[in-house]
Amino acid sequence: MKKLIVFSFCFLLIVFFIFQQKHFLSNHKEKIYVEDFKGSNDSEKIQAAIDHAKDNKLKTVMLDDREYSISSPIIVRKGVKLLFGYGTKFIVEGDFRVLELEQNASIEGAYVVINDAEFDSEVIFLDGKYKYYNTWNKTQVKDVNIINWSESNQGTAISLYAGGKEHEISFVNFENVKVAGMETGVKLIAEEPSSGKAWINANRFLNLSLEDCVNMIYIDSNSTVPNEVSGNQFTNLQIQPSSKTKSILKVNGQYNKFEGMVWDLDKITLQNDVIELKDNSMGTSIDMPSLPISRIADKGQANILNQ
Repeated sequence: MKKLIVFSFCFLLIVFFIFQQKHFLSNHKEKIYVEDFKGSNDSEKIQAAIDHAKDNKLKTVMLDDREYSISSPIIVRKGVKLLFGYGTKFIVEGDFRVLELEQNASIEGAYVVINDAEFDSEVIFLDGKYKYYNTWNKTQVKDVNIINWSESNQGTAISLYAGGKEHEISFVNFENVKVAGMETGVKLIAEEPSSGKAWINANRFLNLSLEDCVNMIYIDSNSTVPNEVSGNQFTNLQIQPSSKTKSILKVNGQYNKFEGMVWDLDKITLQNDVIELKDNSMGTSIDMPSLPISRIADKGQANILNQ
Protein backbone atom coordinates (compact mmCIF):
# COMPACT_ATOMS: atom_id res chain seq x y z
CA MET A 1 0.00 0.00 0.00
CA LYS A 2 2.80 2.41 0.96
CA LYS A 3 4.63 1.61 -2.28
CA LEU A 4 1.46 2.44 -4.24
CA ILE A 5 1.09 5.76 -2.43
CA VAL A 6 4.76 6.64 -3.04
CA PHE A 7 4.46 5.65 -6.70
CA SER A 8 1.30 7.72 -7.15
CA PHE A 9 2.93 10.71 -5.48
CA CYS A 10 6.01 10.47 -7.70
CA PHE A 11 3.83 10.12 -10.78
CA LEU A 12 1.90 13.26 -9.86
CA LEU A 13 5.14 15.15 -9.31
CA ILE A 14 6.38 14.15 -12.76
CA VAL A 15 3.10 15.18 -14.40
CA PHE A 16 3.18 18.51 -12.54
CA PHE A 17 6.82 19.11 -13.58
CA ILE A 18 6.05 18.38 -17.25
CA PHE A 19 3.04 20.71 -17.12
CA GLN A 20 5.11 23.50 -15.57
CA GLN A 21 7.84 23.07 -18.18
CA LYS A 22 5.33 23.25 -21.02
CA HIS A 23 3.70 26.29 -19.44
CA PHE A 24 7.08 28.00 -19.02
CA LEU A 25 8.17 27.24 -22.56
CA SER A 26 4.84 28.41 -23.93
CA ASN A 27 5.13 31.72 -22.09
CA HIS A 28 8.81 32.07 -22.93
CA LYS A 29 8.07 31.70 -26.63
CA GLU A 30 5.69 34.65 -26.49
CA LYS A 31 8.43 37.08 -25.38
CA ILE A 32 12.02 37.67 -26.38
CA TYR A 33 14.60 40.06 -24.96
CA VAL A 34 16.74 42.50 -26.93
CA GLU A 35 19.70 41.85 -24.62
CA ASP A 36 19.86 38.26 -25.90
CA PHE A 37 20.73 39.47 -29.42
CA LYS A 38 23.96 40.74 -30.94
CA GLY A 39 24.74 43.70 -33.16
CA SER A 40 27.41 46.30 -33.72
CA ASN A 41 25.20 48.90 -32.03
CA ASP A 42 21.92 49.18 -30.12
CA SER A 43 19.84 49.83 -33.25
CA GLU A 44 21.07 46.62 -34.89
CA LYS A 45 20.42 44.59 -31.73
CA ILE A 46 16.85 45.87 -31.49
CA GLN A 47 16.15 45.25 -35.18
CA ALA A 48 17.62 41.74 -34.95
CA ALA A 49 15.28 40.92 -32.05
CA ILE A 50 12.24 42.31 -33.91
CA ASP A 51 13.10 40.41 -37.11
CA HIS A 52 13.61 37.19 -35.13
CA ALA A 53 10.22 37.66 -33.47
CA LYS A 54 8.49 38.08 -36.81
CA ASP A 55 10.28 35.16 -38.47
CA ASN A 56 9.42 32.85 -35.57
CA LYS A 57 5.85 34.09 -35.08
CA LEU A 58 6.59 35.48 -31.62
CA LYS A 59 4.62 38.38 -30.19
CA THR A 60 6.56 40.67 -27.85
CA VAL A 61 10.07 42.11 -27.94
CA MET A 62 11.15 43.48 -24.57
CA LEU A 63 13.72 46.21 -23.99
CA ASP A 64 15.83 46.50 -20.85
CA ASP A 65 15.62 49.36 -18.32
CA ARG A 66 18.53 51.31 -19.75
CA GLU A 67 19.42 53.96 -22.32
CA TYR A 68 19.78 52.78 -25.92
CA SER A 69 21.77 54.86 -28.40
CA ILE A 70 19.70 54.89 -31.60
CA SER A 71 21.74 55.63 -34.71
CA SER A 72 19.61 54.15 -37.52
CA PRO A 73 15.91 53.46 -38.28
CA ILE A 74 13.98 50.70 -36.53
CA ILE A 75 11.04 48.96 -38.22
CA VAL A 76 8.54 47.22 -35.95
CA ARG A 77 7.43 44.27 -38.07
CA LYS A 78 3.93 43.02 -38.69
CA GLY A 79 2.44 41.24 -35.68
CA VAL A 80 5.19 42.35 -33.27
CA LYS A 81 4.86 44.51 -30.16
CA LEU A 82 7.92 46.48 -29.02
CA LEU A 83 7.60 46.86 -25.25
CA PHE A 84 9.72 49.41 -23.39
CA GLY A 85 10.65 49.02 -19.73
CA TYR A 86 9.73 51.81 -17.32
CA GLY A 87 13.38 52.96 -17.38
CA THR A 88 14.01 52.46 -21.11
CA LYS A 89 15.11 55.49 -23.13
CA PHE A 90 15.96 55.85 -26.81
CA ILE A 91 18.62 58.55 -27.26
CA VAL A 92 18.52 59.51 -30.95
CA GLU A 93 21.75 60.65 -32.59
CA GLY A 94 21.47 61.62 -36.27
CA ASP A 95 18.70 62.50 -38.73
CA PHE A 96 16.51 59.55 -39.76
CA ARG A 97 13.04 58.11 -39.25
CA VAL A 98 13.23 56.54 -35.79
CA LEU A 99 10.34 54.05 -35.55
CA GLU A 100 8.20 52.79 -38.43
CA LEU A 101 5.28 50.46 -37.68
CA GLU A 102 4.05 47.88 -40.14
CA GLN A 103 0.45 46.64 -40.09
CA ASN A 104 -0.60 45.04 -36.80
CA ALA A 105 2.59 46.23 -35.06
CA SER A 106 2.55 48.13 -31.76
CA ILE A 107 4.80 50.06 -29.42
CA GLU A 108 4.16 50.66 -25.74
CA GLY A 109 5.95 52.66 -23.06
CA ALA A 110 8.40 54.40 -25.41
CA TYR A 111 10.52 57.29 -24.17
CA VAL A 112 12.32 58.83 -27.14
CA VAL A 113 14.80 61.68 -26.72
CA ILE A 114 16.10 63.69 -29.68
CA ASN A 115 19.65 64.64 -28.77
CA ASP A 116 20.82 65.95 -32.17
CA ALA A 117 20.08 69.49 -33.40
CA GLU A 118 20.27 68.21 -37.02
CA PHE A 119 17.32 65.86 -36.53
CA ASP A 120 14.48 66.81 -38.91
CA SER A 121 12.64 63.53 -39.55
CA GLU A 122 9.73 61.57 -38.08
CA VAL A 123 9.92 59.82 -34.73
CA ILE A 124 6.90 57.50 -35.21
CA PHE A 125 5.79 56.87 -38.79
CA LEU A 126 2.89 54.92 -40.31
CA ASP A 127 2.76 54.47 -44.08
CA GLY A 128 -0.60 53.65 -45.65
CA LYS A 129 1.12 51.19 -48.01
CA TYR A 130 0.90 48.67 -45.15
CA LYS A 131 -2.91 49.06 -45.22
CA TYR A 132 -3.86 49.44 -41.57
CA TYR A 133 -7.57 48.71 -41.71
CA ASN A 134 -10.39 46.83 -40.01
CA THR A 135 -11.10 47.03 -36.30
CA TRP A 136 -9.59 43.61 -35.53
CA ASN A 137 -6.03 44.73 -36.31
CA LYS A 138 -3.99 45.58 -33.20
CA THR A 139 -1.80 48.42 -34.44
CA GLN A 140 -1.38 50.76 -31.48
CA VAL A 141 0.88 53.46 -30.01
CA LYS A 142 0.49 53.69 -26.24
CA ASP A 143 2.16 55.46 -23.30
CA VAL A 144 4.78 57.32 -25.32
CA ASN A 145 6.97 60.35 -24.56
CA ILE A 146 8.79 62.15 -27.38
CA ILE A 147 11.11 64.97 -26.31
CA ASN A 148 13.50 67.11 -28.38
CA TRP A 149 16.27 67.93 -25.92
CA SER A 150 18.39 69.67 -28.56
CA GLU A 151 16.13 72.77 -28.47
CA SER A 152 16.18 72.88 -32.28
CA ASN A 153 12.37 72.47 -32.51
CA GLN A 154 12.76 70.31 -35.60
CA GLY A 155 11.21 67.01 -36.68
CA THR A 156 7.74 65.48 -36.45
CA ALA A 157 6.70 63.39 -33.47
CA ILE A 158 3.92 61.33 -35.10
CA SER A 159 3.42 61.19 -38.86
CA LEU A 160 0.73 59.32 -40.81
CA TYR A 161 0.99 59.27 -44.59
CA ALA A 162 -1.12 57.74 -47.37
CA GLY A 163 -0.38 58.48 -51.00
CA GLY A 164 -0.71 55.35 -53.14
CA LYS A 165 -3.48 53.22 -54.64
CA GLU A 166 -5.75 51.93 -51.83
CA HIS A 167 -3.28 53.01 -49.17
CA GLU A 168 -5.09 53.28 -45.85
CA ILE A 169 -4.57 54.06 -42.17
CA SER A 170 -7.75 53.46 -40.17
CA PHE A 171 -8.87 52.42 -36.67
CA VAL A 172 -5.46 52.97 -35.07
CA ASN A 173 -5.33 54.21 -31.47
CA PHE A 174 -2.70 56.62 -30.19
CA GLU A 175 -3.14 56.73 -26.42
CA ASN A 176 -1.37 58.71 -23.67
CA VAL A 177 1.21 60.39 -25.90
CA LYS A 178 3.29 63.36 -24.70
CA VAL A 179 5.31 65.48 -27.13
CA ALA A 180 7.64 68.44 -26.46
CA GLY A 181 9.99 70.59 -28.49
CA MET A 182 9.21 69.35 -32.01
CA GLU A 183 8.54 71.30 -35.21
CA THR A 184 5.25 69.39 -35.66
CA GLY A 185 3.50 67.36 -32.98
CA VAL A 186 1.13 65.31 -35.17
CA LYS A 187 0.98 65.30 -38.97
CA LEU A 188 -1.64 63.51 -41.10
CA ILE A 189 -1.23 63.77 -44.87
CA ALA A 190 -3.17 62.02 -47.65
CA GLU A 191 -1.87 62.85 -51.13
CA GLU A 192 -3.77 62.15 -54.33
CA PRO A 193 -2.54 58.83 -55.77
CA SER A 194 -1.93 58.32 -59.48
CA SER A 195 -4.84 55.85 -59.42
CA GLY A 196 -7.30 54.58 -56.83
CA LYS A 197 -7.83 56.18 -53.43
CA ALA A 198 -5.87 56.98 -50.26
CA TRP A 199 -7.35 57.37 -46.75
CA ILE A 200 -6.40 58.32 -43.22
CA ASN A 201 -9.72 57.81 -41.47
CA ALA A 202 -11.28 56.87 -38.12
CA ASN A 203 -8.14 57.03 -35.98
CA ARG A 204 -8.24 58.03 -32.30
CA PHE A 205 -5.79 60.26 -30.47
CA LEU A 206 -6.66 59.92 -26.77
CA ASN A 207 -5.01 61.96 -23.99
CA LEU A 208 -2.52 63.72 -26.25
CA SER A 209 -0.28 66.39 -24.67
CA LEU A 210 1.66 68.78 -26.91
CA GLU A 211 4.15 71.33 -25.58
CA ASP A 212 6.60 73.81 -27.13
CA CYS A 213 5.98 72.68 -30.73
CA VAL A 214 6.10 75.14 -33.65
CA ASN A 215 3.01 73.51 -35.18
CA MET A 216 0.92 71.35 -32.86
CA ILE A 217 -1.36 69.46 -35.30
CA TYR A 218 -1.24 69.59 -39.11
CA ILE A 219 -3.74 67.78 -41.36
CA ASP A 220 -3.78 68.02 -45.15
CA SER A 221 -5.93 66.28 -47.75
CA ASN A 222 -8.82 66.83 -50.10
CA SER A 223 -12.24 67.13 -48.49
CA THR A 224 -13.04 63.60 -49.68
CA VAL A 225 -11.63 60.84 -51.90
CA PRO A 226 -9.42 60.22 -53.85
CA ASN A 227 -7.26 61.53 -50.97
CA GLU A 228 -9.10 61.92 -47.70
CA VAL A 229 -8.30 62.52 -44.03
CA SER A 230 -11.59 62.24 -42.17
CA GLY A 231 -13.32 61.12 -39.00
CA ASN A 232 -10.20 61.29 -36.84
CA GLN A 233 -10.85 62.12 -33.19
CA PHE A 234 -8.51 64.09 -30.92
CA THR A 235 -10.01 63.97 -27.42
CA ASN A 236 -8.68 65.15 -24.05
CA LEU A 237 -6.08 67.33 -25.73
CA GLN A 238 -3.73 69.35 -23.56
CA ILE A 239 -1.79 71.94 -25.57
CA GLN A 240 0.91 74.17 -24.07
CA PRO A 241 2.34 76.75 -26.51
CA SER A 242 5.67 78.53 -26.15
CA SER A 243 7.26 81.59 -27.74
CA LYS A 244 8.28 79.28 -30.63
CA THR A 245 4.71 78.18 -31.36
CA LYS A 246 3.10 79.47 -34.57
CA SER A 247 0.07 77.22 -35.04
CA ILE A 248 -2.28 75.09 -32.93
CA LEU A 249 -4.25 73.51 -35.79
CA LYS A 250 -4.09 73.58 -39.57
CA VAL A 251 -6.81 71.37 -41.00
CA ASN A 252 -8.08 70.08 -44.32
CA GLY A 253 -10.37 67.03 -44.61
CA GLN A 254 -13.81 66.35 -43.24
CA TYR A 255 -15.49 65.45 -39.93
CA ASN A 256 -12.31 65.60 -37.89
CA LYS A 257 -12.89 66.35 -34.19
CA PHE A 258 -10.72 68.26 -31.68
CA GLU A 259 -11.62 68.55 -28.00
CA GLY A 260 -9.47 69.81 -25.14
CA MET A 261 -7.58 72.75 -23.67
CA VAL A 262 -5.08 75.31 -24.92
CA TRP A 263 -3.01 77.04 -22.21
CA ASP A 264 -1.18 80.38 -22.05
CA LEU A 265 -2.08 81.61 -25.52
CA ASP A 266 -0.22 84.83 -24.72
CA LYS A 267 3.06 82.92 -25.09
CA ILE A 268 2.47 82.90 -28.87
CA THR A 269 4.12 86.21 -29.72
CA LEU A 270 2.65 86.34 -33.23
CA GLN A 271 -0.86 87.82 -33.28
CA ASN A 272 -1.94 85.45 -36.02
CA ASP A 273 -4.80 82.97 -36.41
CA VAL A 274 -3.62 79.97 -34.41
CA ILE A 275 -6.30 77.68 -35.85
CA GLU A 276 -6.76 77.59 -39.62
CA LEU A 277 -9.59 75.61 -41.15
CA LYS A 278 -8.54 75.50 -44.78
CA ASP A 279 -10.61 75.48 -47.99
CA ASN A 280 -10.93 71.68 -47.95
CA SER A 281 -12.02 71.56 -44.31
CA MET A 282 -15.60 70.34 -43.95
CA GLY A 283 -17.60 69.47 -40.83
CA THR A 284 -14.57 70.00 -38.57
CA SER A 285 -15.61 70.08 -34.89
CA ILE A 286 -13.58 72.16 -32.44
CA ASP A 287 -14.36 72.27 -28.72
CA MET A 288 -11.63 74.28 -26.99
CA PRO A 289 -13.27 76.71 -24.54
CA SER A 290 -10.03 78.51 -23.67
CA LEU A 291 -9.43 79.57 -27.27
CA PRO A 292 -11.09 82.84 -28.45
CA ILE A 293 -12.90 82.64 -31.74
CA SER A 294 -10.97 85.71 -32.89
CA ARG A 295 -7.87 83.48 -33.27
CA ILE A 296 -9.67 81.05 -35.63
CA ALA A 297 -9.72 81.42 -39.42
CA ASP A 298 -12.52 79.38 -40.99
CA LYS A 299 -12.36 79.10 -44.80
CA GLY A 300 -14.09 75.72 -44.96
CA GLN A 301 -17.68 74.49 -45.00
CA ALA A 302 -20.10 73.55 -42.19
CA ASN A 303 -17.41 73.60 -39.53
CA ILE A 304 -18.58 73.57 -35.89
CA LEU A 305 -16.86 75.88 -33.43
CA ASN A 306 -18.00 75.27 -29.83
CA GLN A 307 -16.52 78.24 -27.94
